[in-house]
This record gives sequence, structure tokens and C-alpha cells, in this order.
Amino acid sequence: MFEGLKKKFSEFASSFGKKEKERVEEEIKEEQKELVKTGLDYANKEEGTPIKTVIHGKVPDVPAHMHKPEKIQHRPEVEKVKHAVAKEQEPEKKLVQEKTQIIHAELSEKPKKKPDVTFVTKIKGAVLGEVKISEKDIDPFLEQLRIALLQTDVNFDVAERIVERMRANMLKERISARDISEGIRNEIRSSIMEIMSKNPGIDVVALAEEKKARKETPFKIVFLGPNGAGKTTTVAKMANMLGARGLRCAISASDTFRAAAIEQSVYHAKKLGIEVVKGNYGSDPASIAFDAVAYAKAHGIDVVLIDTAGRQETNKSLIEELRKIVRVNKPDVCIFVGEGIAGNSLLDQVMQFNDATKVDGIILTKLDCDAKGGNTLSILSDTKIPVLYFGIGEKYNDLIPYDPKFVVDSIVPE
Repeated sequence: MFEGLKKKFSEFASSFGKKEKERVEEEIKEEQKELVKTGLDYANKEEGTPIKTVIHGKVPDVPAHMHKPEKIQHRPEVEKVKHAVAKEQEPEKKLVQEKTQIIHAELSEKPKKKPDVTFVTKIKGAVLGEVKISEKDIDPFLEQLRIALLQTDVNFDVAERIVERMRANMLKERISARDISEGIRNEIRSSIMEIMSKNPGIDVVALAEEKKARKETPFKIVFLGPNGAGKTTTVAKMANMLGARGLRCAISASDTFRAAAIEQSVYHAKKLGIEVVKGNYGSDPASIAFDAVAYAKAHGIDVVLIDTAGRQETNKSLIEELRKIVRVNKPDVCIFVGEGIAGNSLLDQVMQFNDATKVDGIILTKLDCDAKGGNTLSILSDTKIPVLYFGIGEKYNDLIPYDPKFVVDSIVPE
């Protein structure tokens, strides 16, 4: 599920993490070269190796053993020799001191670097601690992320908001240098989780149970949406879920337009062992739903699930027919059923059906197919309508409650 988003986010995190690690390591090498160049990196010389000085330019190498004083038997003479050698070395020491002063003066004239780019900080970041990512480093990768989001059916405006949120967070916070890819992955998870948790959902089963406890049955659910989204099968799955909680259900076969729609409702009702109320093709769907509600009241049925014909949101006459079904039967919940593989058009469908008659929740179907997953982010970000369930197969129990963490884990595993 959501393989498209999962692949794109994984590629982004791995690619950026690798590049950022290489950048930090390269900066450390450059800092080391700079220290050696300015004379601040002194190495211990082994005895017997040539001693070089660059105070006045290149001079011939002098073997170290030539500076050793000859072995003298009498101690007073040794002291004299040491004193003489010291006097000979005074001009050279003076030159070294002068050169050192020049080096310190040059370093003091250089502009001070920020603490987070000094050699010590780079070492801490690469070995022990954290690094701070610059805007220059992150911009090319955020552009890749923006393209990846658009390719996985995320709405353009939503993609922009995700990218800008990540930019702000990544520039503000320091990321562990031990695993930069993991730090990027956590930022992606945080951004997605914020969107996925935006709209609090409703518990349809709990609402039906509460109404039963108040003896105000039946609880009425209208299922609406475009053609081919799987509404009739989803109705049967919901009936199975409600029945498992001890709620008696009946199906209203109010799709009197699509060929074989009524027969399909009857088939599912028999398989589940529940009642179905049906009419003839071409009859008024609002009247059939009304009869189903009356039947439920007379026979102690707890929930009526009203199936409706699929319709395009641009078909005004069919949209008006849907408004009539809602107006006559006053459902407790209206649920939009849409394909998870519908791409960016899904967001437009949801918003236009919501304009026609208030949508209380969404069920996304066919997520077991090649669903990229970006349209789920778009819906949750651009509407106030919660996603309630996911259809992940053809069996009656292949309807799972929406869980933000489950979705985030599916897209960006921990």
C-alpha cells in the first residue's frame, strides 16, 4: 500500500543523507588542509629524518644527526658546548618567533567563522554529534522531493506546503551526523504525520451502538461517490463489520440505475445473512431508501446502509437526485467512497460531492492495487473531511479503520 510514496520518500532520504555526509567529510578535509597550510599543524619528526624550514624559502636539507654535539668526557666542557650551541641557535629561534607572530597576525585578520563550521564542530558533527544543514545544500534535494510528491498524486499546493515545512524544520534543527539519512527520514515522517492527523475521524460503529442504546434506531448511512469506486461492495463490508459488533443490518438497494446493481446487493445480503429492501430499475431511489428505513423500524433492525448509483459530480440531475435521497431520509452519516488509485481527480470529486451534500467521512478503496497514496495526503490537507476506512481487498473483512501511524509507517518505515 502506498508503494509510490514509500519509494520516492526512501530515495529522497537516502540520497540526501549520502550527499550531506559526503559534504561534511569534505569540509573536514578542507579544514585539515587549511591548518597544515598555515603552519598550525605540526608533526613530530623521527630522529634521523631531514629537518626543513621555510622561514626564508627553500634551504638544503640537513640530516638531524649533524646537530648532535660530540660526546665529551668532562662535564664543565659539556656546559660550555651547550652554551655555545644555544648562542648559535638564538638567531634561528628569533626568526621562528617572528614567523609565528606573522602567522598569528594573519589568522587574527581573517574573518571569524561561525561555530558550526569550525574544524572542531565538524569533527564533533562527523564523529560524535550533529550537523546543521544549510539552505544551499538542501534546495536541490527539496526540489527532487517536490517532483516526487507530484509524481505520486499529491496536489501541487499540498506538495508546496510539505516542502516548505521540511525546509523550515531542517534549517532550524540540527540533525544527528551519525545517520543523516535517518534524520531526514524522521523529518519526512513528522511532516506526513502532521497532515495525516489533521482531521479527527468519527467512529461509525460506536455512533450506531450509541443510537441503539438510546432506542432511536435505525442508524442510517448513505454511501455516495463516482462510478466504479466500489460502493456496493463497500456497503457489504460495512454490514459485515457492524454485524460483528452485534448490530442488525439491512441494505437499501437504492442504485436503480446501474445494470445488475440490485442483483449485486441481493447477492451480498444473502452471503451475509441480512435483509435487503429493493425496487425496480428506474424507480425513485429516495423512495426505496424511505421504505428500507420504515422496514427497519418495524423489524428491530439497528442499521440501514443505503447504496446509491455512482454519478459524476458534474451531472446536475443525478446530483439533485442524491440531494433528494439525503433530504427525505435524513441520514446520520454520509460517506464518500472513492478509489485510492484515482489520482489528483479524487480531491476534486470529494470537494464537489461535499458541496452537493455534506460528506462526513471518506472510504478509500482499491488500495491493494497500485495506489501511489499522494491523493490521501491531498484530501486530508485540503479538506476537513476525515478518512474513515481503507478497502484493501475483495473479502468482506478487507476493510480496515484509518490509522495515521499505520499510513506513515507504510510510507516511511521507522
